[in-house]
Amino acid sequence: MDDGPNWSLSSQVSSATSSRPVDGGPAAPARKRKPGTWRRLPRTLPLEVEVRMKLGSITHEELNRQHLARAEELEKMDDSGCDTEEAKIAFKAFKEEHVRWYRKLAEGWPENIVINYNPQPSDTEEEFLTAEDMEARFTNRNPTHGAQLKHFAGLALAHYNARKTEHKLDLAEALTSNCFSEACGTTYAHVNFIAIPGKTNNPMKRLFFAELMLIPELQMEEDTEPMRVLHVSTIDDVPCYGGCHEIHRKINHRMRGVMDYERCHACHDILKHPKGDMFIGGHNSTRMPYYSAT
Repeated sequence: MDDGPNWSLSSQVSSATSSRPVDGGPAAPARKRKPGTWRRLPRTLPLEVEVRMKLGSITHEELNRQHLARAEELEKMDDSGCDTEEAKIAFKAFKEEHVRWYRKLAEGWPENIVINYNPQPSDTEEEFLTAEDMEARFTNRNPTHGAQLKHFAGLALAHYNARKTEHKLDLAEALTSNCFSEACGTTYAHVNFIAIPGKTNNPMKRLFFAELMLIPELQMEEDTEPMRVLHVSTIDDVPCYGGCHEIHRKINHRMRGVMDYERCHACHDILKHPKGDMFIGGHNSTRMPYYSAT
């Protein structure tokens, strides 16, 4: 039997504020939250608690009270720090799961219980979707940053139409977008939208993916669009894949360092992509190198 419980809980629970010193001194100031970092919650077991448990100066009853306090603290949190609809959904699932675990820990801590929270690797599924399939998934969703989403979709469709000589398309619905920054500072946007042929008696809806990139130098120029369209393609006639942001992806193919050129690690599953070599941004597989940029 081990000397004590195994406290290797999920890496999703990390420190948003500096831990209190063991000697009871004043706490260090909290770090300012960046967009998309709502997961930076207090650690399940702060450093001083680990030290006190090793020294035998903390009881199970006191530890249980701390778990209960953390459950109540998490229950009071809302999704105001989430900047996308997908982040709100992920936060709700995270909150429900960890409140349940905190309360279970607070019920009692027999010495022979060991928690080893180590999620198994998973992957996003290959899907064949129609425009109607995606429309149905967004029926009850209210997109955040709606004006930006429609703007990105309009730019992408104009780029697509400029390369067509006939049967130009009209925007039917802008579904979802994600604007994110790479570690190097480059900002990209990924977009899903639906378009239909104009001036036809039997318009067939088409599902699109587009990638745009921000050109910072153009932001200072009036009447100049700073977002450049890099790629636009239909994805209702090819396999598509949801983004795998915040999942522990099982990667079986050879990569270039940490770069996974099959999937997007910046977007959530609801945003669908073609095969990863069709777009540039979002390939860093180190799980959370990305933050939202609005």
